[in-house]
Amino acid sequence: MASELLSATDINDLITKYQTAESNRRVTPLSTRKTNYETLNTTYSDIASKFSSLKSVLTSFTSSTNSVFNYKTGSSSNDDFIGVSSSSESATGSFGIRIDQLAKSDLVLSKDLDLNAASTAITVPGIHTFTLKGGDGAGDTLVSNVEVEFEATDFDAGSITNKKVMEKIQLAIKDNKGIISSNSVTGTSSATGTFKINLNGLETEINYTAGTYEEMMDSIITQVNSISGVSAEKIDDGGGNFSLKFNTVSNSNYIKISSDSSTLLSELGITSEKRIAASGLVTASVFSPESLKTQFSFTAKNSGYDYRLTEMTDTNGGSALASMGLNLGASRTSYLQDPGEDTPGFVYDTSVLNSKFEFNGINIERSSNIVSDLVNGTTLSLKSTMEASDPDVSVTVETDSKKIKEKIQEFIEKFNGTYAYIREKQKSIEGVRGTLASDSTAESIVSLFRTISVSPVDGINPSSINTFSKIGISFNSNDGLEISDGSRFDKAIGNSLDQVTNLFNSPKGIATTLVDRITPYLGGAGYLSKSQDNFGSMIKSTNDSIERAEAYIEKSSNTLRQKYYKMVSQYAQLMTNQRMFSAF
Repeated sequence: MASELLSATDINDLITKYQTAESNRRVTPLSTRKTNYETLNTTYSDIASKFSSLKSVLTSFTSSTNSVFNYKTGSSSNDDFIGVSSSSESATGSFGIRIDQLAKSDLVLSKDLDLNAASTAITVPGIHTFTLKGGDGAGDTLVSNVEVEFEATDFDAGSITNKKVMEKIQLAIKDNKGIISSNSVTGTSSATGTFKINLNGLETEINYTAGTYEEMMDSIITQVNSISGVSAEKIDDGGGNFSLKFNTVSNSNYIKISSDSSTLLSELGITSEKRIAASGLVTASVFSPESLKTQFSFTAKNSGYDYRLTEMTDTNGGSALASMGLNLGASRTSYLQDPGEDTPGFVYDTSVLNSKFEFNGINIERSSNIVSDLVNGTTLSLKSTMEASDPDVSVTVETDSKKIKEKIQEFIEKFNGTYAYIREKQKSIEGVRGTLASDSTAESIVSLFRTISVSPVDGINPSSINTFSKIGISFNSNDGLEISDGSRFDKAIGNSLDQVTNLFNSPKGIATTLVDRITPYLGGAGYLSKSQDNFGSMIKSTNDSIERAEAYIEKSSNTLRQKYYKMVSQYAQLMTNQRMFSAF
């Protein structure tokens, strides 16, 4: 039988052995090469990541604006009275401070009314308007125009309660926007010129050209809507009359339109007031001072005299403020808490709105309890007033040696992380060649790290600190840097910081040199990235070669299989013929 010569299983076994032999001969070397390229690619990626981390730390040394060597720390002899925070811009020194008064936000209280009683001022549904004004902190005035709509559903049996009135006013304050609206106009204007939109101190010039008001408004809207934080729209009353409406996106920002070089703003009836959303000017609250009573308060958004509330007036015949006794106009009536109905008005005199304190014997006032413009780079937080018996608070700003030490230790950690990683990848273990063995890029990095760790810095006098060893940092060829003499390290930072700074940041200093030498390795055009691109090309090319080899082996296997089957068939035919001849 043919099967006794070579069965199908035998043929498959032969083909499998052939495929294994050919794969070992053709594919395995390619796969090994591909794995090596992939390992190198990953290794270079790791080095790039470690280099980036190291450079980030080094940049904190070499930064011209925020160098680690400029770190300052502020301390207070009594944190209950004064808190201190400093930056790299802080000036060193010691200051004596006494706090006489803390800054307050201007506060206005309404009458205290029966919360369920019917309002005597708001008797029918309708819209009531009022104006609030306050200081902007720079001597100018912020204006909020508020509209309150009392709807029919707010009334019960023909009346609205005092509490409901106050809640509606509070909601109107919350929903109010900083809006400037023009008059309604029609026809054309001969004005051509510019005006400025000031959004919270940032001015943008708007151009306009003579034409119909509608066309001029369209041009202005296009320009305004390209400004982040403000929007404009054209209002059409349907009868050919048009008006402009400007609106701030953020309730905390003011808007001012002014500096018209021609007459358009005058024609549109736009004044140069600073408009702001009411919630950017005041905080409105409704509360119950006692059972079954309701009361309303306006609190200035910011503390201090320059942010005080200057006016609150009902407009267009409205009675919203009057309903609470707060239609005070520009007067500054003092609040009085009476056994009966309170006298609405201001809780504080203007003289107590600012913080007041003595600084090195000088009397100082500020609008806030956070003072950041007195000592350069340092912020003082005023927390509590002081009694005559309390000693002056001593505030000291000095170099932050602790942070400098921590940053140098972080540098050592990142330096060693890179150095030790490359050294480990260079080693051959138990006959297995290291990934970076004989790699020229790796060797140049290791050489750089070794040299910079032990060599004196060029340009520094040998009698000064010019090596790591002079600040207690030693170098080990296996692991890298370490602080081997903590006492010398602390002494160098504490007593010779200028020299330590020079060691790192002079033109040939350690940090300066490392940044200069590391930078070419990084980025898309850096040495490491280019090498990775090359590895990627080699991986792709090797993949293509593997696919071709596997396709060849598959094709050869099929050809060989057919030959085996044909040989078996021919043998079977031969045996059949032999039996026929034997029988004959």
